[in-house]
Amino acid sequence: MSRTNLDGKPIKRVLEWLLNRDLKDADLASALGLAGATYSRHKDDDDYPNFAELEQLGDAFGLSGRMLQIAFGWRKLDELVLLDGDEMRQWIEQGGGNHKGRSGRPLSLSSGAARDGV
Repeated sequence: MSRTNLDGKPIKRVLEWLLNRDLKDADLASALGLAGATYSRHKDDDDYPNFAELEQLGDAFGLSGRMLQIAFGWRKLDELVLLDGDEMRQWIEQGGGNHKGRSGRPLSLSSGAARDGV
């Protein structure tokens, strides 16, 4: 089972939401420099998308790799303070503005956000 963002959405769904368009597996495979068959086998791996892949996907689709890495748990929520305005807009959009930690409570952008069980 592949990694999801804090709201339980897989990377393909997050990218589609942010880009406001449908994506095919071939689009993601191309962005990652993989053959379609290789991507098809890889997309269900536990570590997909990994840190480097999120950077690649961000670059390929004009999004922030750093924001995606935070959203998919490869960076701590404390790093939200490093995001610029456009990256913060993407962060809010990718979660539909409904970010909740593992405890089910809404996440706070305060310095204690990481203590929310994330």
